[in-house]
Amino acid sequence: MKVILASESPRRIKLLKRIIRSFSVIPSGLDENRIEEKDPLAFALKAAEAKARAVAENNPEALVISADTVVAVDGLALGKPADRQQAEQMLTRLSGRTHEVITAVSLYHKLEDRLLSDYETSRVTFRPLTPEDIKSYLDRNTYRDKAGSYAIQEVRDLFLEKLEGDYDNVVGLPVRLVRRLINKFQERKARVEIEDFLLSEAAGLARNQGQTFEVPGAYPGDLTEISYLPSRQPVIPARLLEIIKPGPARQQAPCPHFGRCGGCSFQDLSYPEQLRQKEKYLLEVLKPHFSSNYRYLEIEEILPSPTQYFYRNKMEFSFGQSGREIILGLREKTLPGRRPQGKKVVPLEICHLSTPLTEKIFRAVCDLVSKTGLPAFDLESKKGYFRHLVIREGKRTGELMLLLVTTSQAEVEAEEFTGAILEAVPELTSFWWVENDRIADVVALEKTRLVYGREAIEEKLLNFRFRIYPGSFFQTNPLAAEMVYARIQEEARRLRTQSALGLYCGSGAIEICLSKAAAEVVGIDWDPANIRTANENLAGNNVKNVCFKESSVENALPEISRGSFDLLLIDPPRAGLSPRSLKQIVGLKIPALIYVSCNPATLARDLKVLTDSGYKINRLTPVDFFPHTPHLEVIAYLSL
Repeated sequence: MKVILASESPRRIKLLKRIIRSFSVIPSGLDENRIEEKDPLAFALKAAEAKARAVAENNPEALVISADTVVAVDGLALGKPADRQQAEQMLTRLSGRTHEVITAVSLYHKLEDRLLSDYETSRVTFRPLTPEDIKSYLDRNTYRDKAGSYAIQEVRDLFLEKLEGDYDNVVGLPVRLVRRLINKFQERKARVEIEDFLLSEAAGLARNQGQTFEVPGAYPGDLTEISYLPSRQPVIPARLLEIIKPGPARQQAPCPHFGRCGGCSFQDLSYPEQLRQKEKYLLEVLKPHFSSNYRYLEIEEILPSPTQYFYRNKMEFSFGQSGREIILGLREKTLPGRRPQGKKVVPLEICHLSTPLTEKIFRAVCDLVSKTGLPAFDLESKKGYFRHLVIREGKRTGELMLLLVTTSQAEVEAEEFTGAILEAVPELTSFWWVENDRIADVVALEKTRLVYGREAIEEKLLNFRFRIYPGSFFQTNPLAAEMVYARIQEEARRLRTQSALGLYCGSGAIEICLSKAAAEVVGIDWDPANIRTANENLAGNNVKNVCFKESSVENALPEISRGSFDLLLIDPPRAGLSPRSLKQIVGLKIPALIYVSCNPATLARDLKVLTDSGYKINRLTPVDFFPHTPHLEVIAYLSL
């Protein structure tokens, strides 16, 4: 398709060449004074559209790209100056102030009678300008064709104090926006029925006229209208435009924020269908490693989570800012196929994954932080105060811990928060204030202070009590974890286990639960804080036949003699086992092995190594620890 830029601006020509190699330049000749629109945004949109239509009139077969940039201050649009006097007036008005630069872009094809328009806004702050500063710039005589009487690339070092937003937009053409509009303009539409589902991508699969489409947000059985860019790829990414007829598994999500925040993916998919898709996914990740016999593996029916909502005992929420208002919630959802931004916070009134108490907690904390007048931490500028709120809750005990995470860029009397939070949430057991000055968007416990209550809360599993500190590792869904630990107990009893070795033991929950089924249990973890907590849990439960050792797995295993243990329990992080630790485990030849994994893909990889080394997979038990997300826990039982 022939492309025309409806502007002879050298700046716009140069910027457009970044994304389009060849195009023609035909200025519109539009007299912008004929546009009777006072609102700056409405003016820019009308002007951009008028330019595109004017050029397309004599070029109906071409895609015409036009743009109009206005500078807005005090609700008024500053266009191109008529003369030097007007330019001087404009720059004087912008001196020492923040103004908006709005660029509207229009794409128009007359033969198709198709128009797409959008806009980009940036905020520019000038330092205070002296009359000499302004005169010196105007003497260059380059201001005449510039909205607001300036070009940012010419005054950046002289006038600019701060620029927020897209720099290209201020130059005159927001390239990223133009690229998005071009892609959207080239899209084609189709009506398709979703036949299959990709759990890890949260996307439905549809086939139409020999093409396969991947449609995020669509479920099997949905009749949909999609848009897509023509492609020779085997699977074409598509955008869901409309659900014409919902499939039988689609349901109304109970959370009012579902679809906007990134907390969960499948609240609008029935729970039985979620479980079915997770079982199917497990088979899919096993197949590449066990291609000839994966269907003959004994895979038990998936164990559902005891509760579908409010099951997480730990959630990290982020502070954000909307104007002067402090908000609290989760980062916005990143759609598959798009580069994650991870910056905007979606404000929440309640979180259906965390605890019903979030409704009261969010309201109380937001009121308190707003009264301080301090800003939320900004990921771009790295400035601000309030960063995160962490909620930890004992699901069996009802004990509640809050961690308020801030930077050290200001000081607040933390004790003043306690009374207001207790009044709103009397369930509060422990309240910590955490300082974190790291650049990354993570909850780092750099400096902690107990403001109220106990240092730790407790959780109860299989009649044992476990202490949970601010940094303790503990299974996120304790009710589902209890179900898994009971299964491990049963297996240890069936095997008549005498000595068990637990790797990556964390705070010792599995090992302590195993104490009732094995004569001796040893747990190993590299984190000294985990080991301290594990030993506290031992003492608190008066368990005598378990001990814990602080060491990395790779350093601990060479010190273990073959024959020392008859059961090996592995519960590694998502990355699974290292090649070195796998080799060491194989060399110990422990007769029975239980592998608890939170990542089926790395589990399948490790199981292949173990089976090639002589182990046999007796059975696999998938467990849904994380309803409404693509994550899946799996227990693998192996023997020599």
